[in-house]
Formats: sequence, structure tokens, C-alpha cells
Amino acid sequence: MTRDSMKDFARACLRLAEEYLEDAKLALEHSRLRTAINCAYYAMFHAAQAVLAFREITPPRTHKGLREVFGREIILKGLADKEFGKTLSRAFELRQASSYEVYASFGEELVREIVERAEDFVEKMKELITE
Repeated sequence: MTRDSMKDFARACLRLAEEYLEDAKLALEHSRLRTAINCAYYAMFHAAQAVLAFREITPPRTHKGLREVFGREIILKGLADKEFGKTLSRAFELRQASSYEVYASFGEELVREIVERAEDFVEKMKELITE
């Protein structure tokens, strides 16, 4: 990818992150807790892709790869607090459970917290992109 195409990709990812974040909030309002978890995670996933692409780092194609590269390039380099890395990993774990564990249940308080953390995550990634 060229530098310009990486920046375009970053902007597209950020728009998608914002869309997923809004969907997470709407799902939470309607007590669709599994959907809220999924959308909160994908908001973070796409925001992480955006910040990597903005820094001209090709985002990995896997969830695990994205978490690893995000940790190495953003968290370990001190661009974001380690809590953001933990939040991304926790959201991934919850998303896995909400998608694949038939009997998993999630309290509204937990889901509300993950949606709020997703909002913080997206905002922080936006800050890193504008710096």
C-alpha cells in the first residue's frame, strides 16, 4: 500500500469503528447484550487497525496478529497506556464467548463497562491519529 492508501484505509477503519460503537450502544439500549459485546469489540478492532495503518504499519489479517502488533507498536512504544491493550484483549475474549458459547451469559453492568471502554478506546485511537 502507498502512504496515501494507508491513510485512506485508516480513515475508513475509523469510520467503521465509529459505526460499530454506535451499534454497540444501540444494542445495549435494547438489552441485546451479545450483540453489544460483538460491536464493542469490532469498534476497538477497527480503531486499532486505523491507528496502525495511520502509522504506516500494515494491519495483520488475524485478530491475534492485530493484538500482537498493536501491543508491540502502540502499547510497548508508550503511545497508549497498557490498559488499552488489556481492554482490547478482554473485549476479544468476551466476543469469543458471546459468539461461540451457547450458554454464556453476560450481565448488563459488564456489557455497559465494555461498551464504555470501547468508546474510550476509539477516542484514544482518534487522538493518536490526529497527533
